[in-house]
Amino acid sequence: MLNAANVGPGEHVLVTGASGGVGTALIQLCRLLGAVPHAVSSPGKMEALTALGAETVIDRTDVTDWPAAVAEATGGRAIDAVMDLVGGPLTNPLIDVMTQRMSARRSYPRLSIAGASAGNVTKILWTKIYLNQVQIFGVSHGTRAEAQRLVGWIRDGALQPVLHRAFRLSDIHRAERYFMNRDLDFVGKIVLVPDAQWEQHGARFAAPEALS
Repeated sequence: MLNAANVGPGEHVLVTGASGGVGTALIQLCRLLGAVPHAVSSPGKMEALTALGAETVIDRTDVTDWPAAVAEATGGRAIDAVMDLVGGPLTNPLIDVMTQRMSARRSYPRLSIAGASAGNVTKILWTKIYLNQVQIFGVSHGTRAEAQRLVGWIRDGALQPVLHRAFRLSDIHRAERYFMNRDLDFVGKIVLVPDAQWEQHGARFAAPEALS
């Protein structure tokens, strides 16, 4: 997502769905690339996302005017690119965020989208897109070289996958229920571990109800 949008050092990036597995990786990757990440999430996650590297955390449940809210959080700094993992009705306001004060921008607004958890349909004015030269990138996967670079960062400890809880593979239905009813402090991924490898790789990350 970041490479597609050609995000570089010093640029400010807004990350939606920032508390999930991809979102927490994007925050860290921005820092590795020298960019400044701003997270959009729900209450209760500010401390964890700030610890991962988020410059600011915007409570999505408390925003009625997105350009104003983002400007307040960033001190008026323009957002160079949006990494959107949510889609739905949130995407259009975030395009508005990037197209404010176009004369003050150093580059064209860029939107990378790789998710639609908030809905698969967004109503967008195409005049807003082409008059402001907004660049939109759909991203479903990366290259082999990008994957190798990610693995290298993980092995070096520069990039840390965030694991929230683990479940036995045989408890997949319990894991699904846990995910659907997750609390407001949920950050990172749920991982399913083969039963034969549970004690070695999964037990220490188990949810309390998965210990029995």
